[in-house]
Amino acid sequence: MAYIICEPCVDVMDTACVDVCPVDCIHTTEGENQLYINPDECIDCAACEPACPVDAIAMESDVPAEWQPFIEINRKFFETFVKPETADSGEGEAGTTGRGKEQGIPEEFAQVPELPESRLRAPFNLLVLLLQPLLGAFSAGFKTRLEEMAGNPVVFSAAVSTGINALINITLYPLVLFLIGVRGESASLFTNEGNLMIFLGIVIAIAEGVYRFKDEFNSTVDQPRYGAAFYGWIASLVATPVLIGLRSALVVTPTQARTTVPGSVDTGGTLYSDDVRERYRRYGMVNRITEKASHYEVEIEFPRWVPNSVSKEAYNLPDRMPDYTYEINLSSPYMPDATPAPESVLTVQTQLDDPRFAPILGRASSFPNGFTNILPLSGQPEDFQAIYRDKVLTIVVAKNGSCDALGLEPTVHYAKLKG
Repeated sequence: MAYIICEPCVDVMDTACVDVCPVDCIHTTEGENQLYINPDECIDCAACEPACPVDAIAMESDVPAEWQPFIEINRKFFETFVKPETADSGEGEAGTTGRGKEQGIPEEFAQVPELPESRLRAPFNLLVLLLQPLLGAFSAGFKTRLEEMAGNPVVFSAAVSTGINALINITLYPLVLFLIGVRGESASLFTNEGNLMIFLGIVIAIAEGVYRFKDEFNSTVDQPRYGAAFYGWIASLVATPVLIGLRSALVVTPTQARTTVPGSVDTGGTLYSDDVRERYRRYGMVNRITEKASHYEVEIEFPRWVPNSVSKEAYNLPDRMPDYTYEINLSSPYMPDATPAPESVLTVQTQLDDPRFAPILGRASSFPNGFTNILPLSGQPEDFQAIYRDKVLTIVVAKNGSCDALGLEPTVHYAKLKG
């Protein structure tokens, strides 16, 4: 669903939107009094919307009623519009683009440094590290917040702290029930009542541990939540609001915001540079193909951060993007009894299946429901190897034959081409 330029642009025609458009889909011609967005080229990246100084740009579904005619006006413009693809300038090489963009995002995409993560102040980080066995008893919400504040799984990990606490409970519950069973009498392990209480304690601890880690056994859950011990629920009701209130005192937040590398983007104005690279990741546009002597290495970067938007606040979305599901297909035209063709096609299709994002996926340009990469590769490969690590999918495709002959290290995912 493309964006539409509406009435405020008429007779203004500010080109700030043209400068930031990554796919060069905003056009006009001599004699026109406004700009137009080509719906067939627009990728709904939303870069133009905040750049417009007169707020003339809106998604087609959000165009106000009084500006609805501009949807049809925009469509009719491109019925006869011919994009000036190439023109000989008399200088340099023939066939260069007639209208060079002096500003905007170059082909290789804006290189935006990653945002440094927050971290706990000293000595709170050491205290949290030492108290992990106890903190693991708290609620999933408390541990998720604390894990994000720590910014380092060595300091605090919801999974590790819950696991340690569950192991401690296997000893703690039988001991408590045993002491309750003997009711202050001289403790003895060699009574039926005492042995029964110890057995019940072990059963309860194991059952509770399985319940707390139930998300780990559910393949449809992308981000497991690790529950609380039964005695941790009451403490969590008090500890969670206290943790939220003391965040500014406990956490060191980086003061330097993410900015683009000098020279990669020159907009002459304000640009939400902290979201530029992430926007490209959400559309699968940050990818690299490296050709080596015997194989290709394809790297596709997946989104890492949820974009700051009204939707994020409305649906209480997390700061970090969950992992996408992905499917890789290698279509090789090679057949044993046929003449080998020079090219194969590698297709990577992704999908964001996290239920928290379901109400907005595909309905807002900031939240596409996935992307597809179609990559032609020379050669006659028989299979591929792929590994997904740190939000980067790396695919190795042999130029000819099988990947086994390459002698590469074992990978997380291996697929044999099926004929």
